[in-house]
Amino acid sequence: MSTPTSPAAPSARHPLLIAAAVAVIVFCGTGTAAILGWIPSSIGGTPAAAELSEIDRAVLASKLQGSTPPQPAALDLRELDHDGDRERERERAADRLAARERAALDNAAQPRKPAPRLAAAEPVKESGWCAHCGNIESVREVSQRAEGSGLGAAGGALLGGLLGNQVGGGNGRKLATVAGAVGGAVVGNQVEGNLKATRSYEIRVRLDDGGARTFHQQSAAGWRAGDRVKIVNGTLRSAA
Repeated sequence: MSTPTSPAAPSARHPLLIAAAVAVIVFCGTGTAAILGWIPSSIGGTPAAAELSEIDRAVLASKLQGSTPPQPAALDLRELDHDGDRERERERAADRLAARERAALDNAAQPRKPAPRLAAAEPVKESGWCAHCGNIESVREVSQRAEGSGLGAAGGALLGGLLGNQVGGGNGRKLATVAGAVGGAVVGNQVEGNLKATRSYEIRVRLDDGGARTFHQQSAAGWRAGDRVKIVNGTLRSAA
């Protein structure tokens, strides 16, 4: 009767064999992944998304040509101008405020001078209306002939008679003598009257109330048309 033999215990595997097996598994996995396109390689294919057919390329190119790229928004120059104006206005306002502050400080630092006193104005003289005042309208010289005393007539008659007696003869001489005496008397009287004539001045005044008065004086006393006068006791006084 034979006794069964027990199987021999497996011997321990060499580490190199284990490493070789692992290498073979890794190599096979890597090759499979490359062939299936999971990782890029020179042998395996590329994903379908990476490769485009000619039809897909043509469709994509037409879409790209038909669409316009978005344009950047144009800058609003008016907004920029308004912003610049506001900035400049703020700068000018700040400058004016600084100038007022400096002026206030300067005025506070300087001593105040008393205000000069104004001289009282002299009252204006008004040429007021009055019942006895007016303006001279005219100044006229008046000559008044004096009456003869007879001496001029007598002297003229004598002289005229002598002259008439020198003319002609006989009755003609007598007539010439009489005519000369009469004419000489008349002329002598006129000459005497002119020599003794008196001169006066007639001054016409237009009053403020509209009336007019005439004054006779022996001299003009320097009165001229347009002078302002006042009547005092019947005589003219200056009212200028």
